[in-house]
Amino acid sequence: MFYDGIKVYMQNGKLDDVEIAYYINKIRKTHKGKILKRISFILGEGYIDLRYMFQSYPFERIWRISTEDRLIESVV
Repeated sequence: MFYDGIKVYMQNGKLDDVEIAYYINKIRKTHKGKILKRISFILGEGYIDLRYMFQSYPFERIWRISTEDRLIESVV
């Protein structure tokens, strides 16, 4: 099921749209600037296990440049 462009998973029951919207809006307010991609509701007796995932961003590795040669030259 999709809600507002977010993949929603349900287990052990069902929530109505108002409750889904409440939890999604709460997550968006808590984590501003992140894009919610997926949310999972696992319903139990008296509790809801809520798990969510944000959109990942590309990561570019930055390599450290060794300055060992420069240090040796400056000492000599």
